[in-house]
Amino acid sequence: MTGAQLLVECLQRNGVTTIFGMPGGQTVAIYDALHEHPTIRHVLARNEHAGAFMADGFARATGQPGVCLVTAGPGLTNCVTGLGSAYSDSVPFLLISGQITHGAIGSSRGYYHEMDNLGVTAPLTKWNATARSADEIPELVRQAFHEMTTGRPRPVHLDLPIDVLAQETDAKPVKRVTAKLLAPDPREIDRAAELLQTAKRPLIIAGGGTVTADASHELLALAEDLHAPILTTPMGKGCVPDDHPLSAGMLFHRITSDLTNMKDNLSPLPEMADAVLAVGCRFSQLATGNWELELPENLVQIDIDEDELGRNYPARVGICGDAKAALTALGARQPKADGAIWDSIRSRTPASDRWRIGGFDVVPILRRVLDRDVIVACDVTRLYYMMLANFPVYAPRAFLHPSCFISMGFGLPAALGAKAAFPDRQVVAIAGDGGFLMTAQELACAVQEELNVVTILINDNCLSAMKGIQNRSYRGRHTAVDLVNPDFVRFVESFGALGLRVNELDQFEPALREALNAGRPAVIEVQAPQTPE
Repeated sequence: MTGAQLLVECLQRNGVTTIFGMPGGQTVAIYDALHEHPTIRHVLARNEHAGAFMADGFARATGQPGVCLVTAGPGLTNCVTGLGSAYSDSVPFLLISGQITHGAIGSSRGYYHEMDNLGVTAPLTKWNATARSADEIPELVRQAFHEMTTGRPRPVHLDLPIDVLAQETDAKPVKRVTAKLLAPDPREIDRAAELLQTAKRPLIIAGGGTVTADASHELLALAEDLHAPILTTPMGKGCVPDDHPLSAGMLFHRITSDLTNMKDNLSPLPEMADAVLAVGCRFSQLATGNWELELPENLVQIDIDEDELGRNYPARVGICGDAKAALTALGARQPKADGAIWDSIRSRTPASDRWRIGGFDVVPILRRVLDRDVIVACDVTRLYYMMLANFPVYAPRAFLHPSCFISMGFGLPAALGAKAAFPDRQVVAIAGDGGFLMTAQELACAVQEELNVVTILINDNCLSAMKGIQNRSYRGRHTAVDLVNPDFVRFVESFGALGLRVNELDQFEPALREALNAGRPAVIEVQAPQTPE
């Protein structure tokens, strides 16, 4: 078989069912190998930028590596933002790129798409490599999946020269990679157990590492033994059902667009706790309100990445290991606690005012109408942050968002990736007018691939976050933040999707129900007032 055929077989052996991307001159051989493949589906993006977000959305929704296939040069550079988003949020993502003839790499002779592909992706990947012969492909694919599924998951990049893809080879696909859990140090587990047993007001903060480790069951079991409330970080949203009695919501109930003056927006529980167990939590700028969050000295931190232990807050006990394994070990050492103190405190803690768009409080309607297991993929927009704080989620991997890289254009393509993975579940994208237009061409992909997602488009004719910063810090001097937008309904319908427009709140629920039952992709434009904060 050829190198291209061998690659496809190696991907299939490692569980790949879906590839997102666009063909190019150096990758046509791979597309030919995919032509009649019985188990791998290809989803045709209209721009590699969006294709990378699709692979990211697939990975976030499934927990399995997302795969994006692009050509060299501009195909690769179009994926850089997607790589950055996946790298920042610890998402397993395999980028496969074509490359010029192997012997010509670095020659600067003027080949089409000639570029140092590995040099571009090195800062945004955990591992990258170029195949020098077709015989190397099985081992390189094995290494790529090993890196994505061992330790902290992050993107990897496999670079394949056009002549290597054409080579005949007798090499065989290697066995599927089986991830090995990183066991925690028993001595640190003992120290953590002792600290938590003596605490009268223990609190748990659950981050994205809890979701990655599939550790929701173990987290809840330990929380119930400790009778400890659970706060989640943005990346941890959904790791415990928001209607569980011990769920205390997000670390914040609203944010400012530049994360200044966040103190009053943070949960009061961390300051009341006498010990905190942080699970898979990096304490990022967003999660901590620009690090205005205050924690007690008794901090136990569990993370798969040793470098994260104590990076932003000093940890009295640092446990490097898989969150599922660490929580299981802690649970085995933990007697049941009396939760009377926390029950009394929480009953006397007033609920925060719910954040909403003036005149368009759509969050309660969305939660009432949408299925319990709906997958929501959010672009960077006001409604995203409001839903992050106030939209109840009941399962892991059901609220997808670019938490650290804050990449506009993410929402629609990430939703398409999730829908490709779960065709029978409701999938809804949340977008603002600025972010939507960055990847709106993927409506063509949605229609062609029959990925029937519903997009809620908040149109306030401005870049709200930037306008809010200009209002607060620059005396309302507005520069380059007001938008002239198309007629979104006509724009959407030109792709063959359903376009609906809502001018009043009472129109929203009927429009949402119509969109969900349309049997084709749909966009609901909500014409909202400008209320930048």
